[in-house]
Amino acid sequence: MVATQRAQQQRALTTRARLLEATFEGLLEDGYAATTVGSVQARAGVARGTLLHHFPTRSALMAGVVEDIVERRLEVLDDSLPVDLSESASWDEVVDLVWRALRSPAYTAALELWVAARTDPDLREALVPLQQRIFAAVHRSVTLLVGADHPQAAMLVQFTIDLLTGSHLAGVLEPRLGTDRVVEAWKVALRTLAGAWGEGRAR
Repeated sequence: MVATQRAQQQRALTTRARLLEATFEGLLEDGYAATTVGSVQARAGVARGTLLHHFPTRSALMAGVVEDIVERRLEVLDDSLPVDLSESASWDEVVDLVWRALRSPAYTAALELWVAARTDPDLREALVPLQQRIFAAVHRSVTLLVGADHPQAAMLVQFTIDLLTGSHLAGVLEPRLGTDRVVEAWKVALRTLAGAWGEGRAR
């Protein structure tokens, strides 16, 4: 009996993972509007009842994808980041990390959902708690990298996230010339600000 229950639980987890992967791929390839319950069902190769058992509504399915992104796909939230906390990361490394995260497939899929949630009350209700979790986790992770004892670590991290997010969004529809120079210029400015405000552990 125990073995049977474990097998059933494993099958359920496998099916759930397949549904989330199908939804993630749909968001990347087709966008939010085209990633319907029916399209995910077809892509995952499961019965409609099976999908609805795991995710009763489309909003629940999309919230599940965001949670999956938080848990598995965003490098900036990865607990296994190879950082020796006895030596904090450099500000340049932090900029590179955030910039990679913003250009990742994970962020692209999440962006599809955030834009859709602006005019979809059910989706917005499902995503707001996850949004708060993402923002808090990103801020905590990056602050940990630079060393929380820097007197302005929180502010400098927020500057970095906001500036790089804006630079990325400005080039979503069409790549903008000079964006890489903006990123490199911010590294210089960030090092200057960090030094002027009390360098602490960040280099």
